[in-house]
Amino acid sequence: MKTIITSILSSETKWLHLTFLLIATVLLTTFLYIFVIPVAFWSIYGEGASSERIDHLPLAIFISEWLPLIVALIILWFSLSRSVRNGNLSTAKSYLCIIPVLLLLYLLRMPILDVMFTIFQ
Repeated sequence: MKTIITSILSSETKWLHLTFLLIATVLLTTFLYIFVIPVAFWSIYGEGASSERIDHLPLAIFISEWLPLIVALIILWFSLSRSVRNGNLSTAKSYLCIIPVLLLLYLLRMPILDVMFTIFQ
């Protein structure tokens, strides 16, 4: 495993692929966080007292907060493993570099969204 990671990190970086992947992953995660999950929860549970009760359950909070990151990380992990299996290490390097960047950006999502909403208000 260590030799695979070392060979991936020592391979050439495709900057265009890395940039496109970063933008696409951040947009996917943001779209899931802002639009898809709230609309899915609203359409499943509707409005009223029972939906308020369900909305405050720990499982519902976990799903609404962390499902976009989990989906994006699963997609990145499968793409990384497919690239390594095919021997395309420069593409795998892009996937491997995006994972920690996405984790950092997702942990700072609330300050980033606050700045975006105040700028475009």
